[in-house]
Amino acid sequence: MRKILVMLLLVACQGGLTYAQSSHLQIPISRQGFHDNIDKEQLMADKFDGKADELVRVSDDQTSNLQATNALIKEVDNMQVEIERDSTLDHRLKVKYLTGLYSMLKDYNFKRAHHLIEAEEAPAIVQAYHNMMRADIKHQSIAPYIQGLSFGGSEKLIEIFNDNPGYKQAKGMVFTKYAMDNLETVMPKLSNYLDYPGTDSIVAAVARKYPNQVLTYATSYTPMANAIKRNPDPIVQTIVSIGKSPQSTRILPFIDEILAGTTSVEKLEKIADNDRQYYRQMVKSMINLQRMKSEGQHPIGMKAMMENMQAKSLIYIRSVNDLHEEPAPVRFKIVNDFSPEELYYLIINGQEELFTSSYTNHNNAGLYDQMMARMKPPRGDSLLMTVNFDRFKKFIAMAAGFNTLDNFLKSMAPENSNYLMQKYVQNLEKTEDLEDAVDVANSFGSIRDPKLLDFLRAEVRNNLAYVKKHNDHRGTVIYQLLSSLFESESKSEGDSAKATDMAAQLQLPPINFVTHNALESDSGRVYQQVFFYGDKDGQESFASFMTNFPKGEWSVRKEKYWAVITSLKGKPTTIFANLPLDEPADKDAISKLSDYMDEQDIHPTVVIHRGHSYHVNTTLDNLQSSAKIVILGSCGGYHNLAVVLQKAPDAHIISSKQVGTRFVNEPIIRSLEDVILSGKNIDWVQMWAGLAKKFAGDARNKELFSDYVPPHKNLGAIFIKAYRQIMKDDK
Repeated sequence: MRKILVMLLLVACQGGLTYAQSSHLQIPISRQGFHDNIDKEQLMADKFDGKADELVRVSDDQTSNLQATNALIKEVDNMQVEIERDSTLDHRLKVKYLTGLYSMLKDYNFKRAHHLIEAEEAPAIVQAYHNMMRADIKHQSIAPYIQGLSFGGSEKLIEIFNDNPGYKQAKGMVFTKYAMDNLETVMPKLSNYLDYPGTDSIVAAVARKYPNQVLTYATSYTPMANAIKRNPDPIVQTIVSIGKSPQSTRILPFIDEILAGTTSVEKLEKIADNDRQYYRQMVKSMINLQRMKSEGQHPIGMKAMMENMQAKSLIYIRSVNDLHEEPAPVRFKIVNDFSPEELYYLIINGQEELFTSSYTNHNNAGLYDQMMARMKPPRGDSLLMTVNFDRFKKFIAMAAGFNTLDNFLKSMAPENSNYLMQKYVQNLEKTEDLEDAVDVANSFGSIRDPKLLDFLRAEVRNNLAYVKKHNDHRGTVIYQLLSSLFESESKSEGDSAKATDMAAQLQLPPINFVTHNALESDSGRVYQQVFFYGDKDGQESFASFMTNFPKGEWSVRKEKYWAVITSLKGKPTTIFANLPLDEPADKDAISKLSDYMDEQDIHPTVVIHRGHSYHVNTTLDNLQSSAKIVILGSCGGYHNLAVVLQKAPDAHIISSKQVGTRFVNEPIIRSLEDVILSGKNIDWVQMWAGLAKKFAGDARNKELFSDYVPPHKNLGAIFIKAYRQIMKDDK
């Protein structure tokens, strides 16, 4: 509607839209504003591409553009005429449908701008509104007309007709669209739709992807539990039967075998209480699930099995770690009867907590050593075939990190080792996250065999050529980054020059130093936050940490929940460290300290985690975006690196390939504090060289220090930073 009193008939032509005067249409001034609002949203749709040329561009396809233009301009204008000319509608109803047109257009424009809807859906949305309006005028249900729309296209549309007799059914149908796209988070919202027929299909869909959620609700005392128990789906009913067992959470991962009839809840109950038998059964079942997956099936219990298996694996690993000062027969007694496959699963599930000496040691008693020794014959390719190559890329990355990759590859025929490493760097673009790609990046920094490095570089180039040929943008970014990282890392120049070249090539800020100015607050003070936990190790670490601040150089003040450590010499520096109160009060201390710092507008640029890997999530939950240096005193696995860089994109990360130790953490922290107090830039290459000299004569901790990765060598973190920067720029 482009004039107040005259309706123009739209005539489509190839070059856009022209207007010809038609019959005069009298519009009351009381409704003219509604037409004006519609016109503004039509113009917004037209100008979305920056041009008001009466052509709504929704894609590179001109037919799609013309269809969208016809819908958003011509058909909407025609509906305005239709509403005004309909003598059966009173003023209130005409306002309702005009307001609905405006709401539809505004919702479309907003969602298109925020990538919440496919722009090409415009014709379907406009047609659906027209059909729903006509049905509503006749007091008929609107429900049949939302079938073909997406959730984004239909959620606001039906609200226009909230007094329609089909509204409740339509709302349930729209919720189903939402639910099927959000199965992981939909269960808490489902309680409002228990009387809708689509609820059963939603629960059945959740059961196939997140059976643990269905189990949780099935065993609760809520109306949802009754709805689940009535659900006719066989998989839902199997979960219900599992829920009747007191060992339900331990039995759920075996749901695929229960469904197949190869085991039963009763049989599994007999082994669930015995940790050793339970772990052994999980290994057998995981191998079977992996076989199903390789055959194109979708095992239901895979995720739950992996979670239970990791939890159980860590029990054994922590036992071995805790006995690190005991003789090998004592230390590794707990795994004496483990098969090679069972040791393999311990290793890949223990990446974040394995000590180097727990993995391999000079007595050949480590988990890796025993795994290889118990294979008959000791061939790595045979083992991987037995476990159906389950997470073999993770295993290869760990072998590289612990310097056993060469040994593992030499256990098989050369052609098989070449094939394995080819597979290691293939299909990185097909994964949901970047974990495999980051593992490849990290492992390159650990491999010392020149021939293997050359082979991997060539394979990365081959994969880069392949994804480019197939116009795979994500794959091209991944392999181009890996190629750049590997070429820079392979240069013979010193670490500083390598890091400078790498940063320049990847278009990143410097990766080998942090300026002192970047650490300062507006007042010129450097603020730091250190996280401690209330277990025995955490309390010992805190006590040791506090000895690093002698009187005369530092002022130490203890509050109820934290300590404040302030420099008296050198550049102004303040360190906040929560007290390691007995668990679970330690989490309260961390929370109260974080709240206090927020209230005081204090934003730490140096953040230090002191604690086991199972505490690291709490630290990361409290990480501020201001962090420029992050020291993970425990593991630096992919997920931790990704979370750090998600929250603090500019962070330089020091991490360890194994569980951290205060005998290494504190020399690193002391060196860092010395540089900060001096006001100099933090030069990682220089600082690491100095630390290497300190540990050279320390036989006990030299090996532990070698497992720490400085920021300029943290290829995984550098890869994530560069990848996100490129994808952000492309968007």
